[in-house]
Amino acid sequence: MTPLKTRGTSYRPDIDGLRAFAILPVVLFHFKIFADTVTGGFVGVDIFFVISGYLITRIIFADVSSGTYSIVKFYDRRIRRIFPALVSMYLACIALAFFLYFPTETVTFSKSVIASTFFVSNIFFDYRSGYFERDSETNPLLHTWSLSVEEQFYVLFPLVVFAIRNFRHRARVLVISAIALASFTASVYTVYTNPSAAFYLVQFRAWELAIGALLAIGALPLISHRWIAELIAIAGLALVCGSLILISPTLPFPGLTALAPCLGAAAIIYSGESNQTLIGGLLALPPLQFTGLISYSLYLIHWPAIVFFRLIHEPSRLEKSTLVAASIALAALSLRFIERPFRGKSYSLSPRATLIAGGIAMVGVTILALILGPAMTAVWHYPPRAIDVTSYAKIDESHMRTGTCFLTAGYPDAFESRSQAACLTPRSDLPNYLVIGDSHAAHLFSGLQTAYPSVNFLQATASGCRPVIGEGGEAHCEGMLHFIYDKFLPSHKLDGIIISAQWAPRDLPALVATIGEIKSYVGKVIIIGPSVQYVQALPRILARAITLGQPEKAFAARYRRPEEATTDQLFATTLQAAGVDYVSAYKTLCDPDCDVWADTDVPVQFDDDHFTRQGSAYLAKKMDLSAILSR
Repeated sequence: MTPLKTRGTSYRPDIDGLRAFAILPVVLFHFKIFADTVTGGFVGVDIFFVISGYLITRIIFADVSSGTYSIVKFYDRRIRRIFPALVSMYLACIALAFFLYFPTETVTFSKSVIASTFFVSNIFFDYRSGYFERDSETNPLLHTWSLSVEEQFYVLFPLVVFAIRNFRHRARVLVISAIALASFTASVYTVYTNPSAAFYLVQFRAWELAIGALLAIGALPLISHRWIAELIAIAGLALVCGSLILISPTLPFPGLTALAPCLGAAAIIYSGESNQTLIGGLLALPPLQFTGLISYSLYLIHWPAIVFFRLIHEPSRLEKSTLVAASIALAALSLRFIERPFRGKSYSLSPRATLIAGGIAMVGVTILALILGPAMTAVWHYPPRAIDVTSYAKIDESHMRTGTCFLTAGYPDAFESRSQAACLTPRSDLPNYLVIGDSHAAHLFSGLQTAYPSVNFLQATASGCRPVIGEGGEAHCEGMLHFIYDKFLPSHKLDGIIISAQWAPRDLPALVATIGEIKSYVGKVIIIGPSVQYVQALPRILARAITLGQPEKAFAARYRRPEEATTDQLFATTLQAAGVDYVSAYKTLCDPDCDVWADTDVPVQFDDDHFTRQGSAYLAKKMDLSAILSR
């Protein structure tokens, strides 16, 4: 058998410091602290993947090389490493959900607990990744997707290692390189065709762990000169820091965008294998090393902390800072009293007994998740009206015509081929108005159609799509805008166009320019301003108000975002001065108090900012566009 070439298993404090560079940006990103500076904080997870691939592969290859590798022993170590803190986090989340959720909200939560417990939460969240499945972002277990990716990788990767154990070193490197290249190529392609799958699923993330694995098996020769190691370390740190600052959620990710932080992390690890570099010394400083040591528990704790806190109210900057400090303190306690005792000899079990204990823990957590909803119903006695209201948080996209006239990333087909006949057919006997924009245009369509039956409304809408010329965006958005503005409008004489979106002040110049470009093609241009937005789903806010016996409008006002009022006033002032027909959806609903009910016990919105079918009709009637449409 050809000896396996590995870098050894000695402790590297600089890697713990690198973990600090991974976890701290993730925490800042999730808590939206320094949000305008650390825009790419989420790439910390990719750095974790590279580190994990490196460290675990060192262990696997060292055991295979010495002839002591055992799948039972491998998972004994994995269970001791991840289960104690993970199960503690599950129990804490279930307890908090018992006190803070409504019974109807436990359905998705319980499913996510079970999916996470069996390390398939990445598949679960990918399955629920439709444009309106924003409850994923408010799910306290969303962050477990990355643990599922790692565990799925380590179900398959040891089999690869065992299969190539007798290969020559170069052949082993080629096999793992081929796996990495195939995964990377698939990721680069899929990030444009199915971004959710590219983000969540292991086959599109395996290349990041494989980069670390290649380092661990000695795919690159050791660096013989310290000055070369210093340069590589500096370049690696520059790539990591640059990624944190320059990458943003608007870029396609992972794919090519994730290459920079992964190569940066790999360069730092590689440079420290045979040389003590200045960067390595910096990373080994006690504060960074300590942060790295608590990084696993901190990762588990921080996301549930902010999610559950936001169920009460949106935290201020001071409260966010306090939550971060509390998360760090809890992570330190977890390391001391949960992680280390189980990893050491404090709880001595045989490897097989550890696997059995891990299985029992998984079953126990699953049972608790399954009985959570019934237990809450039995213990808490919520007003029936409150429970009824929460049911409206269940998303009904049919009135927006998702998949035909409203395209999301899940429908990458060209708008022209998919939707023209269904959505863009003018009528000769009625005025024809095109509704164009993002989801904030799509949710208006059914209401306009109901309120103004004497008008034929056409629809061209796409998720996250600013309806302005030259804005750019995902493929399904760019394709739609190109078709509408360059082909459809010049060849069809419409009576008018209604443009709506989740507007921000930065959109105003491009919108004015777009109006100038298209006004010769249409009879009139109508701009619908931003709608009311809340910090959490409106049905949940109203259910809490009912439960607490609070006036619903006044209670909801506490959770209303102020930015939309400012944006609405800016758009109104600018566009009206330019002679554009501007309709304020915000003032239509808020004059002065914001309406929260579209009908008896039917909320205006089904989430934080999108209208229910009834809410769309309510707004359309109240806006009273008759004078503009008939002019």
